Amino acid sequence: MACGGHGYSRSSGLPDIYVTFTATCTYEGENTVMMLQTARYLVKSYRQVRDGKQLSGIVSYLNEAQQRIQPQTTAARPTVINITDLQSLVEAYKLRAARLVETAAKSLQNELTRSKSQEDAWNNSSLELLRASDAHCHYVVVKLFAAKLSELSNTAVYTVLSSLALLYALHGVSSNSGDFLQAGLLTVPQLSQITQKIKALMAEIRPNAVALVDAFDYRDEMLNSTLGRYDGNVYESMFEWAKRSPLNSTELTGSAKESRAAERDEELADATAAPSAKEEKV
Repeated sequence: MACGGHGYSRSSGLPDIYVTFTATCTYEGENTVMMLQTARYLVKSYRQVRDGKQLSGIVSYLNEAQQRIQPQTTAARPTVINITDLQSLVEAYKLRAARLVETAAKSLQNELTRSKSQEDAWNNSSLELLRASDAHCHYVVVKLFAAKLSELSNTAVYTVLSSLALLYALHGVSSNSGDFLQAGLLTVPQLSQITQKIKALMAEIRPNAVALVDAFDYRDEMLNSTLGRYDGNVYESMFEWAKRSPLNSTELTGSAKESRAAERDEELADATAAPSAKEEKV
């Protein structure tokens, strides 16, 4: 839509990208199936912590679940979440994930205690399980994004990517504000501040937006697009594309030729009659 009508043309490359990558959403199972598989692992890990086992790796944050995820007012926490500090936001995402994993595990257990089968209990808890899986994946992305920033030695690149990372993290908080509010991680005034900060970050990142997209280094030959050209000559490219189209390789024939001839005759008649009409009016 941002490309206007030209975006619907095959010359834009967008239709081909759409039909090629839309199918990837169902590879190895539709997203919900994959998220429920992740949730199964998270619930299993939570139960291991409950039984006294120490976890390692990306789910190690569940080791602290019992002590750290109970809802509290922000002021009661030892560290107030700083919405302009990426590490503080990583902590908030971690606590949110731990809380939703616990909620999903308890929901599943409650369903099982009602003398339901494992399958029915799982299905009845699927909403909580999906939310837990989503929160876990979101936490992992934010955590790894922040960790990768510390490896950058180029100051200019670090400045741009740190702003991008903060924008990503804050956008996630804004989109899932209910989770963070319920966990007592943020306050309503802070959410209003996040909205303003997001606007400021977008304005800050805008000058580098094209460079960030070009950083993926897709060649023009691969994109095969009149719009996504590195040199920016989109209209010249569209004209050349139109000239090469088989539809424009031959002259009009048949009824199309007759129709066009009639239009030209009518245009010529109008042009010839115009001076006489003006003289008559005078």
